[in-house]
Amino acid sequence: MNSDINNLQLKTIHYLLEDARQAYAQSAYFEQALSCLSQLLDSSLLIHTSIYKDKNNLEYQLTNHLYSTDKKSEPCKHSLASFEQANKPEVIQTLYQQKSEILVQKSQLMHSFFYPQNAPTSNLGDEYALVVIPFFYQDDLVGILSYKSEQTTQVTARYPAVFSTIHAIFENSNKEKSSEIESATYQMVLDLMPQRVFWKNRQSVYLGCNKAFADDASVDGPDNIIGLTDYDFFPEQANLYRSDDANTMETLEHLVASEEPQTHANGETIWLRTSKRPIIDQQDNVIGVVGTYDDITQLKGIQHELQKAKSTLENRVNERTKELSRSNQKLESAIVELKTTQNQLIENEKMAALGSLVAGIAHEINTPLGVAVTSASHLEHVAKFLNTSVASGTLSKNDFITKCDEIIDSSDLILRNLERASELVRSFKMIAVDQSNDEIRDLFIYKYLGEVVHALSPKASKKNIRIFLNGDENLQIKTYPGAISQLATNLLDNAFIHAFDNIYNGEIKISFKVIGDQLELKFQDNGQGMDEETTKQIFDPFYTTQRGKGGTGLGLSIVYNLVTQKLNGSITCQSKHDEWTRFTLVIPLNIV
Repeated sequence: MNSDINNLQLKTIHYLLEDARQAYAQSAYFEQALSCLSQLLDSSLLIHTSIYKDKNNLEYQLTNHLYSTDKKSEPCKHSLASFEQANKPEVIQTLYQQKSEILVQKSQLMHSFFYPQNAPTSNLGDEYALVVIPFFYQDDLVGILSYKSEQTTQVTARYPAVFSTIHAIFENSNKEKSSEIESATYQMVLDLMPQRVFWKNRQSVYLGCNKAFADDASVDGPDNIIGLTDYDFFPEQANLYRSDDANTMETLEHLVASEEPQTHANGETIWLRTSKRPIIDQQDNVIGVVGTYDDITQLKGIQHELQKAKSTLENRVNERTKELSRSNQKLESAIVELKTTQNQLIENEKMAALGSLVAGIAHEINTPLGVAVTSASHLEHVAKFLNTSVASGTLSKNDFITKCDEIIDSSDLILRNLERASELVRSFKMIAVDQSNDEIRDLFIYKYLGEVVHALSPKASKKNIRIFLNGDENLQIKTYPGAISQLATNLLDNAFIHAFDNIYNGEIKISFKVIGDQLELKFQDNGQGMDEETTKQIFDPFYTTQRGKGGTGLGLSIVYNLVTQKLNGSITCQSKHDEWTRFTLVIPLNIV
């Protein structure tokens, strides 16, 4: 009798080990092992349950293998079940508490371990008791062996070798499943990454990679790269890659952002940005290398295009500079009196619009001076007429009165036009002096802006543009007056050129108010406005929409620098295409 029992034990252990050697619970040996175990325990029903505790999702996963000698049922029925850790069935709770064999009723165990749709099909209509034996690993339940019996028999003590084997199988199964899930999770995370990831052994033989790398290597999935080398799919760069591997492992220095080519099987070559580092075990031994890279082919193309664009821009700037130089040489003789102002303008940039202002003032002064010259000529003619008439004695009373009236009218014309010219010169002189020799001083902002507007009135009158100024007339601030006049001149001049290009009868509204210790100054026109893209670049140096019409793109750039650097403030631009444009400046009331 003992010989038969020993044989059954040996067979059970043999079949369990043979099954585990191939694939746990997936070979014919497993059914033979359960058959021998059923005979050893003298039980017509045997349930082999492996348990995996999913700590991440807080649930238990059960795999049941039911063996029954009932002819009406399948000899080995598989079933899956799961439940949350917080809702452990009473059977599981009892096993955790006692950690030893227990007796339970069949219906209780079936309800806990099997879903209704997967319930065993064996004819087990009568209620009876089952012995349930737990198997623990590090305080976690990893398996249960249940069999039909009326009482506990302490079989763990009777058949220690069999149950030690079963315990080891449960433990190894649990470790393998945990490792498989962990490996599958890591692989899934790697496969979701757009970066290419790979790792090799000391001989630069691939041990694994993610899907993105496998696609570059033209292999069907990461598993198929194991055991291959760079010569198998990147032969043109294999020596380069392996040299990087060797240097990284020998020096223990990380390779960071190295730009390298990679030629694929289809002949296409892309550019990589590669990083590598050595893999070091717990004994500080180098056992391989891990690397990542990004496809920077598009970035390299963009860099190439940017370099070309930079060269093109530099050539254009050089050409433009040469053109301006030639133009300056031609105009040198005509602007000798403005040479000092011009040099100052070139040196400080903030004087960029002064030349335009001079031209406008000169043109406007010509009109009253022309009228004054004409009137003076007429006076000379009248004087000669009176002189001749008196000498000849032919001067009549009516002629005398008429000529006196002409003298009065001509004198009045001369006086009014000379006053107009004097007023223009005075406004220009004040602004020009401030721009040339800018020092901090107190000024009434309303009056000062009015002088700037007045100086620019010739340009405004050409297109019948009305300029409105609104704000506290008694507000006094301490600032750089030259900077204020310069930015106001540039903003108004910018509106004349761009906002009212081919538009007449426009309006420009200048308003200001105090907000805390800041002055908010707004310039708004009802001109043609700008689109969003133009508005974004409006302060960029050399950006202009009038490139072909003589625009340099420096006017608003100078305004931006004056506001942000000279006046320690800020400036923003808002615009609506075909409707309006508004510049908002915020500067300190007092600059120390």
